Formats: sequence, C-alpha cells, structure tokens
Amino acid sequence: MPGAPSLIGSTIALDAKTGRATQSARTVYVALLSAAPNNATTVATMSELVATGYSRQAATWSAPSGSPRTTSNTATITWGPFTSDPANVTHMALVSSASGLAGDFIWYWTA
Repeated sequence: MPGAPSLIGSTIALDAKTGRATQSARTVYVALLSAAPNNATTVATMSELVATGYSRQAATWSAPSGSPRTTSNTATITWGPFTSDPANVTHMALVSSASGLAGDFIWYWTA
C-alpha cells in the first residue's frame, strides 16, 4: 500500500516486529480526508470529510504475498449516496474506529 504510517502506525508495526507487544487482529476503517495529514495526525485532528451520507468504511485485507510483500483490500469499498456534492477528497486514512474521535490514526495516503 502506498502512503506512510502515522506515529501510532509506526509504533504498532515496530512493536509487532520486535515482539515488544503482541498485536491482535482488528477491524480497520477507511476514512476520507479533505486536507493532507502528517505523521503526527490523530483521529481527533484529521480533516475528515463532512457530508450527509458519508461514514467510514470497514476494510478487510488479503494475506501478505509476493516479494516484496503486499496486501490489498478484498472487497470494493463504497461511500454514499451523498445528498450533495462532498468537498474534495485529497487523502485517505486507515483508522481503528468506525466513528468518533477515539481510536488510532494508523496510515494515510493521497487519494
């Protein structure tokens, strides 16, 4: 997946890689953003799309394969229908919560 990990995403990856902390499977959600995040962005500070008909969508991932290892979502993700044209979506993010300001901001990329 192109993009970059957030600080939290980097911590999760390093903890899992080094065995410092165990990571269990979790549901992650794709959020649409209207402004560029950075590695210090959190769910509470991300510029998430605000539009009637929008909600974060759950993503399910394939097992890593290939060399180098890659993964992809296993189903089409659909948003809407929107009742009016939403703001421009510039970025997308993986987050650990279906809604609200809690949870982890894990990864982000350009839309």
